[in-house]
Amino acid sequence: MEQGWGFSRKFEAKARLVLVLFFLSVGFSLLRIIDLQVTKESEVAERIEKSFDRIIPIKVPLYRGSIKDTNGRELALSVPTLSIYAHPDTSRLNNRGRLIEGLSKLTGLPERLIKKKVSSGTKKPVKILSRIDRRLKEEIRKLIRETGNTRYLGIQEEYTRLYPNGTIASNTVGFVGVDGKGLEGMEYRLNEYLGGGYSKALIYMNGGLGKIYLHPLKGMLGEEKDVYLTLDIGVQNILEKLRDDIVRKWRPKKVSILLLDLSQGHILGIATYPYFDPNNFQKYSPDKLRNFAVTDAFEPGSIMKPFFVAWALEKGYITTNFWVNTGKGRVKVYDRYVRDTKRLGTIILRDVLVHSSNIGTIEVAKHLKKEDVEELLESFHMHKRFGIFPGEANPQIPDFNYPANILYSSIGQGIAMNTLNIAVAFGGLATGRVLKPHIVKNVVSSEGEIVYEAETEAWRERVLSEKTLRWLRRALMKVVEKGTGKKARSRYFTIAGKTGTSQKFDVSQGRYSRDKVVTYFAGFFPATDPRFVAVIVVDEPRGKKLYGGEVSAPYFRKLAEQVAFYYGLKPDKLKK
Repeated sequence: MEQGWGFSRKFEAKARLVLVLFFLSVGFSLLRIIDLQVTKESEVAERIEKSFDRIIPIKVPLYRGSIKDTNGRELALSVPTLSIYAHPDTSRLNNRGRLIEGLSKLTGLPERLIKKKVSSGTKKPVKILSRIDRRLKEEIRKLIRETGNTRYLGIQEEYTRLYPNGTIASNTVGFVGVDGKGLEGMEYRLNEYLGGGYSKALIYMNGGLGKIYLHPLKGMLGEEKDVYLTLDIGVQNILEKLRDDIVRKWRPKKVSILLLDLSQGHILGIATYPYFDPNNFQKYSPDKLRNFAVTDAFEPGSIMKPFFVAWALEKGYITTNFWVNTGKGRVKVYDRYVRDTKRLGTIILRDVLVHSSNIGTIEVAKHLKKEDVEELLESFHMHKRFGIFPGEANPQIPDFNYPANILYSSIGQGIAMNTLNIAVAFGGLATGRVLKPHIVKNVVSSEGEIVYEAETEAWRERVLSEKTLRWLRRALMKVVEKGTGKKARSRYFTIAGKTGTSQKFDVSQGRYSRDKVVTYFAGFFPATDPRFVAVIVVDEPRGKKLYGGEVSAPYFRKLAEQVAFYYGLKPDKLKK
């Protein structure tokens, strides 16, 4: 038994040695083959390069992840396309007439356009056509061959960014530049997730145009992810139609409309004017490419009044039975007079908001100290930007060490913020909870894995007591039913809100303009159980009666009704 066992162990040792030597031999052979292959490929590439007198690099856009709305409808996607490059000296092209006619028939482009491209001579290969359906590749290759232009024309496969909805949500979605990376909007903000970019193709030339070789750059492939925004195209269409109505009637300089969901903080729609078509963004001036709902800060005017009134109540400085004598309708605040639009006499606190009294609000604001106002702005997140959009404007906050700035801020003068800041803050007036807003719902990898998902998060869980909240809600409903916001009144749904009108400061004259204003309506609905908050801002409308109650309020009613019905809400108000 011992001898048998000893023989087996010796045999195993020899067998292992043979196997090790065998695998080492195979490994060295494979490494030698790979080394020879790499060396051979390198030598071949070197010989190819030496056989051409010019090597010209070009950028080729790669695949990029899609941007979709909350329901998966595509807002931006990459489609496979072709580009055709021609020899710098396009006079060498053979059978030009037949070539131009054939390309026109295949692509649907006018012959005159192709002729113009073909006739443009440069020192480098010229891209005569781009964004061609890749399914036409073989037919185009056949046309090039049959017209005798294989030496002078080359086809390059690439990806083209397409925006199937054209101008819809363009200022939010943004666009991609020639290098395949986002330049504006969420295309820019989400470059890290969407991937894309470009690869390098080399055009080898020796008198005629040779083969185009594609050399992918490392780290540029397989990293793209799809992004789902919180936007809903159905809602977006509602907002944009209302925007167009405003533009037709009031011919303003700018418009921004923003709708926010109060349960999750999701931004459901943003409509702006001016807007652009991201498929042809080069045709537009830079000022039309911005998202004005976040990039521009305006003085909010009377929109600020309910915040100061609510805060004075919350701090216990006043009660709901607070009365104000507005006198002759004007009061001097340090070096200048502040006026009401009409004489209101002695009014109770609720009517300060209902009739949007500047004098009444200033009397309330006199009870607030510097620390109170700073706490107010921070609690409602009106003190800084959110950082979820590129180019967000920071709120412009005055120095509250000067008491005059507290009083002027209470009526929305000397303080400025963007539409998103106002919407989020007004949501706090609706529910007492200030939510962090989201524009990105989730991010999904190419394998279908969710790598990011927005979570509902409150900036402040409770900014106002239930008692203050109930009183304020009734007061803001009264603004719509009986006050300056009557034109926002709906037959179907309860709406609570506030009008605002701010004169624009004329820097050249050092004073507020008499004819350039910004009008607002901010509100929430249904007021009895708030689901949504929206803000409509109209910059420099033209016409008569340029007030928030006349310009912005009527469109808020339409917005509230259409959005509520879109989401299937039942009317909470009897028809009258």
